[in-house]
Amino acid sequence: MEKATPRPGVLELMDEALSDPTVRVGVCSASTKEAVTKVLDVTLGEERRKGLDVTILGNDVSRLKPDPMIYETAAARLGIDPTRCVVIEDSIVGLKAAKGAGMRCVITYTTSTETEDFYGLGADAKMPELGSKGVTLEMIFGALRSDLNAEILKDVRD
Repeated sequence: MEKATPRPGVLELMDEALSDPTVRVGVCSASTKEAVTKVLDVTLGEERRKGLDVTILGNDVSRLKPDPMIYETAAARLGIDPTRCVVIEDSIVGLKAAKGAGMRCVITYTTSTETEDFYGLGADAKMPELGSKGVTLEMIFGALRSDLNAEILKDVRD
């Protein structure tokens, strides 16, 4: 595995989050530890992966996405109320898991999923790439800091 790449803009947003002491960052993947560690090292880089506050993998939970257990487990390990969490996902299965856990969800879709009804299933925002839209932590969390019911990314989402 040497060609895996993250969705555009994800690493930049992750780096911003990792450098902010008020934000916790994690990866939740249905893949097993054996399968995902190498992928994460290739896509994120070993240093970034080691900087994560939580990594919940398929063998850490008994029910996989779209069940919300993986995200509920992450929030519990971090000691964070799920309503204060924002998940970046790329699939309906992940969206259902995030929303089932009571979290916000931003979808970065691909050409193969662009016609899916992400908003109909509860997505808070969707766009093809975080990077091309210049998405920052402030754009996601700014309004939420004073109002947990605030819309997120309303000026840049599709």
